[in-house]
Amino acid sequence: MMKVENIIVGAGPFGLSIASHLRENNIEALVIGRPMASWRGHMPTGMILKSETFASNLSDPLSRYNFERFLRLRGTTYRPIGDPLSLSDFIDYADWFRQHAVPEVRDVELINLRRIEDGFELGLGDGSHLWAKRVILATGYLAFRQTPLALGTFPAELVTHTSQHRDLSQFAGKDVTVIGRGQSGLETAALLRERGANVRILVRAANVEWNSDPNAIRSLIARLRRPDAGLGAGWYSLAMSELPTAFFRLPLHKRDRIVRTSWGPSGAWWLKQRVVDKIPVLTSHELSHVVERNGKLELSVQAAGETVRFETDHIIAATGYKVDMKRLAFLDKALQSEIKAFDGSPKLNAAFESSVPGLHFVGVASAQSFGPVMRFVYGTKHAAAILTRHVRSVSQVRPSKIRTGDTAPVGA
Repeated sequence: MMKVENIIVGAGPFGLSIASHLRENNIEALVIGRPMASWRGHMPTGMILKSETFASNLSDPLSRYNFERFLRLRGTTYRPIGDPLSLSDFIDYADWFRQHAVPEVRDVELINLRRIEDGFELGLGDGSHLWAKRVILATGYLAFRQTPLALGTFPAELVTHTSQHRDLSQFAGKDVTVIGRGQSGLETAALLRERGANVRILVRAANVEWNSDPNAIRSLIARLRRPDAGLGAGWYSLAMSELPTAFFRLPLHKRDRIVRTSWGPSGAWWLKQRVVDKIPVLTSHELSHVVERNGKLELSVQAAGETVRFETDHIIAATGYKVDMKRLAFLDKALQSEIKAFDGSPKLNAAFESSVPGLHFVGVASAQSFGPVMRFVYGTKHAAAILTRHVRSVSQVRPSKIRTGDTAPVGA
């Protein structure tokens, strides 16, 4: 069984950024997981990122592999704000970042993680096993997707979550109902309409919120009052974007409330013209019951105190994600029972470490501890820097090596 001091599980923005920082500091680490798996397979073709380009950089210690340099090498003009970034360009950038900053990733799935003496044993999808002194879980959102109870357990032919779609052209000519008023639901609806589907958006709230256009001319005073920040304009956004360690020092219940209530559902400024007056948005409509009739779904919806019923071919739930450690199927039951949690999220210390020594969580699973910024790519720079300082302080520094065993480098 191969032994590695540090194993990073997940090769998305957080995993790659942390690996880059460890590598630059000559700290041994192994990255496992399919590079950018959720971005490649669980986001729709044609998608545009909600975050601005400057806020979509992966992190390396010397900022050598940022979007500005990537676009310059491509011969493309770099605009940090106000220039919508496509999913395809973001994946191309992430691949370029990986090839230069983390040249070797072991493309294999983690099947089982259990605690053993002096470390952890990882069972992998190829049948091999690894030992690690420290495990950093950067496994993203997918395990935490949630759908309304009213949708029950219908088959995927009738009900899906937005994260289950890559190609929306399959719905051409179909009647589709999208539930949710966040970016995921609004953009999915726009893409569905543009691919020939008859679509409506079902929203429980009284209205849909849209972000302001950053290209709009603002006076110097307005810019001072609302400076640009990684999570959006404003001093509050700036604090949340740049001060995750200060957020960590807040009381747990206050942190939890901020994460649950801040940066709620809204649509990007560039998406508004593709939705408003083009797609029916049924606000103040709450789904109460769904039944299948002759291969279609009949929805019962509460609106203005009355029950409204209509049929649809398919429902797509754009109802977000809820962190819950119990949904991480690779966690050994005994290990899972050792992880202290609050409302499903792991309780972490100042180094992203859980109640199990040597087991760290980053990304959305760390948002309750370090703030909403950990739900976004912008948070990678903070997680990578904090974890690297911690690992460097407790580890023996060795010659730089991202180990892959017998597996050839991905993207070579």
